[in-house]
Amino acid sequence: MHAVRAGVERGACGPDSPSLVVHVVIVDTTRPSSHEPFDSDPPETGPFLYTFTFRLPFVLGISDSFDQTIQFHVGYANRGDSLLFEGLPFVRLRLFNAPIADRKFSPANMELAIKRFYAVDIRTGDDPDDEFRYEQWVTLETPAAFILGEQQTDAAYAFHRSLNALCLFLQAFAMARDDDQVRPISVRELRPIVMIGSLGLDGEWTCAGPMLIHPDAKPRRLSSRPVAEHVSNLNAALEAILDGRPFIRARQWRARAERRKYEGDNADAIVSFQIAAEALAYELWALLLADEGKSAAEVEALRASELTFMSLLNRELAQRLGGSWDLTRRRGAVGRYWHDLYKLRNRVVHAGYLPHDGNAEQAERAFSDFDAFLEQRLKTRAKKYPGALSAKTCKPAGSASY
Repeated sequence: MHAVRAGVERGACGPDSPSLVVHVVIVDTTRPSSHEPFDSDPPETGPFLYTFTFRLPFVLGISDSFDQTIQFHVGYANRGDSLLFEGLPFVRLRLFNAPIADRKFSPANMELAIKRFYAVDIRTGDDPDDEFRYEQWVTLETPAAFILGEQQTDAAYAFHRSLNALCLFLQAFAMARDDDQVRPISVRELRPIVMIGSLGLDGEWTCAGPMLIHPDAKPRRLSSRPVAEHVSNLNAALEAILDGRPFIRARQWRARAERRKYEGDNADAIVSFQIAAEALAYELWALLLADEGKSAAEVEALRASELTFMSLLNRELAQRLGGSWDLTRRRGAVGRYWHDLYKLRNRVVHAGYLPHDGNAEQAERAFSDFDAFLEQRLKTRAKKYPGALSAKTCKPAGSASY
């Protein structure tokens, strides 16, 4: 659910809880992600508040005596809930600053690392009275009742409402404090878990258990491969990078896009996937020209001619590789790429659109399908473009994927 406000005013929700009243709520029923929690559970309502507790991916720089209540200026779907919960629907936000082991200038394990490398004990010189660094935790509390405009089939309605309110608060906080480090957050950034609870109207809290947040992290186990094999693969990869082998840049931008998607930076992920796609397409064109007998100088001159990307696709590549290159046909790989990545990137860059997790996943699929389409078309032209096919299908040493 995405909220758009037409104006705000101070409200009264108790002497210790400042309140922000949101006058207009517009509900976007698009699923933000294909991996949302509660997908198989029926919605649950009742005389309690849902609570969601997790660690923020950054700190706000304020004390944890600060609470905020955000009220939505729409009614409950069931009128009786306004009596049960006494007023407008709301999300209450509370903070907790928890100390962590690192000090201001010295990571906690610095002394252990020096001892491991050099068998020497050191003292970092930190003043023992210095404050430790801290991480900031938040709990979001909202009535277990639907409000007008929410999908009553959405089992995660309270979570969506709470995260939407938090993002609205973070945007206002960043603007009020002129702090560029504070920003709206993505569901992905709440890894690894959110603790769900229910807060009764009598103030008694019950733990409902942890909710796994996008448990799709790739394991980073210690490798069992021989050191010599690692060294060989590293040397081959270094040589490929230094020699400027084909598709290295596209691979690096695709890897950046995957990292940003995993971190929840959806705008950067989408832009990076598009850069990877353009690098891939232009590099492939150069290899096709070389297979046709063009000299390196001729290829470089053509690449410097500022050929538009659309012309590259529907003229240069389409004529050489065949297949469906209709940019308006979304059932085809190229049409899906054009709509789900190229145009999406344009909305982000030129219209200031703020993408959600589902958009980043859509862009990832569009890039992968486009990449697979190019390789499949190359295989049908193997005799005419053997060099391009070899470069496209040759994986770097030790690589499990493109």
